[in-house]
Amino acid sequence: MQQGLLFEPEVMARTELQDAIARLDFHSALRRLEEFHRFWPEAKLIWEPELVRAGSKLAAKPMDLDSGYGAWQKLEARLNTLDVSRSWTASLRRNFFSRLLASNRKLFEELRTAAGRSLGDFYLLAEQPRNARRRYENEIRQIGDGWKVRLQLGNCDFRLGHGPVAHSNYHWSFLLGLPEDRWALIEDPRFLARLRSADEAEWAFPELCAAGELPPARFSSRGEFDGFKRKFGAAFTESPSSRRFCLYWIVSENKPFCSDGELIDARKQLKALHPRLHVQYMQRLAQVS
Repeated sequence: MQQGLLFEPEVMARTELQDAIARLDFHSALRRLEEFHRFWPEAKLIWEPELVRAGSKLAAKPMDLDSGYGAWQKLEARLNTLDVSRSWTASLRRNFFSRLLASNRKLFEELRTAAGRSLGDFYLLAEQPRNARRRYENEIRQIGDGWKVRLQLGNCDFRLGHGPVAHSNYHWSFLLGLPEDRWALIEDPRFLARLRSADEAEWAFPELCAAGELPPARFSSRGEFDGFKRKFGAAFTESPSSRRFCLYWIVSENKPFCSDGELIDARKQLKALHPRLHVQYMQRLAQVS
């Protein structure tokens, strides 16, 4: 659009209408829509009238977090069928969930909604990654870990610019059961592209471990290391081979807390699970030692 057109009355009126919708100010949006039709009856509005009608219905009834989430899912599905830019949809999403959270402050002491959704998810949708991160961390402490909450924690770190920490959390998500068909939830595009470039999708995370492309999974005390082994005890024998490789890689990375026999066994397991990645990993260790 040429710079001069930005100041044309019709363009300005359309922009003001869209801004009112994005702010969820549907009373103002309805008024601006009526004015637009009155002054430019021949002009075509593609999606604005429908969103004003839908938004006015939403604004007329109070919503808790779960009903608000459902309402947004329906609205977003409709936005995807209309000629609405991604940036504008993102702005609407941020404002919608910010307002939804503000109107449901009494639930802030809860870790999850009645439908089981993490409160951190709502903060992330409202583009408040610091608040979301605190919620996820609190959930892990009080309820326990899981691949979904760990992946979202990684997304918080990515949005905050903490790439290595995000990658570490994505790896923990994999250890906790992240399936390949949910990789699309990873928001770091470069990390996701690296996973998808792996020769074998199942072995994408072990490839990163062997190549030194993940932060070292090193504990600060023997107690933490022993806690890790207790937490994943059964997984060392019952998990798929690719996850077992990553678990033994973590053991190998914590040499100061391993007995000689434990370290040797971990590296034997790496060799048995994937000889090529074991060789790559041992060569890298030799280079950095």
